[in-house]
Amino acid sequence: MWGNHEIFRTKGRGICPEHVKHQTLRISEVRRHYKLTSDEANHLDAYSECRPVIGDGECFYRSFIFSYLEQVIDRQDTHEEHRLLRRVSTERANLQWNSEFSRSRRAFKELIVNVMKWKSTESTSSRRKEKLLKFFSTYDTTQDIFVFLRLLVAIQICSQRELYEPIIQGPGGNYSLEVWCLQHVIPARVYADHVMMVALARALEVPLRVESLQRGYAPDIYTGPGVPRPSVTLLYTGDHYDIIYPRAPSAESSSHQASQREHPGDQSSSHQAS
Repeated sequence: MWGNHEIFRTKGRGICPEHVKHQTLRISEVRRHYKLTSDEANHLDAYSECRPVIGDGECFYRSFIFSYLEQVIDRQDTHEEHRLLRRVSTERANLQWNSEFSRSRRAFKELIVNVMKWKSTESTSSRRKEKLLKFFSTYDTTQDIFVFLRLLVAIQICSQRELYEPIIQGPGGNYSLEVWCLQHVIPARVYADHVMMVALARALEVPLRVESLQRGYAPDIYTGPGVPRPSVTLLYTGDHYDIIYPRAPSAESSSHQASQREHPGDQSSSHQAS
């Protein structure tokens, strides 16, 4: 049992009765569920909780945008929402994607506007979080959001060919990125891999890190433009993505980080944007 709900397995992917689980799980529960040894999972010590999401092929997109908005909704200002609205308004779709992109972008903008409304009308963090969880509880409200995020990934890949062509096509590749996106990115429920993660994080300029159960400490997939911004941390279990929450830094760790900021020449940055 994970919390109050049993985790089922469907086609190798972990799912829960809620699209986004309302109650988070302690990291120790994740360790027990996957029968991890301490040697395998030292990197998970940096995290305190996990929030499972349904394993339906949209788990990366659902985990990414929910984790991001969960942080945005607790901010006092609306700078991040306005930044996001400006950013997605400048994106232009390939002609064959225009109608779907325009429609799904409207749905995404409505979600961001709703987030701002919830912040102005709901006085407590828990009430705002309930609104967000309710929105993500049904395909009726989220399907267009996932359509938009997938199209955003496709546009990012096709508009930054010099970055993505070598990764996708490899040596001697001769197929178009548009065709590849039509097959591997745009269809609903198609599993996301590293290329899609990089493209979405870059498109929205949202810092992203994905930890793996079986590997050590993960580098950042995208670190952002240097401006403080909500960052997303996900757990990859081999065929599924869930949300994980970093532990609050201790006073000693915060002091050490402050010392590093005062003496930046002592240590070079360990993470680069992919």
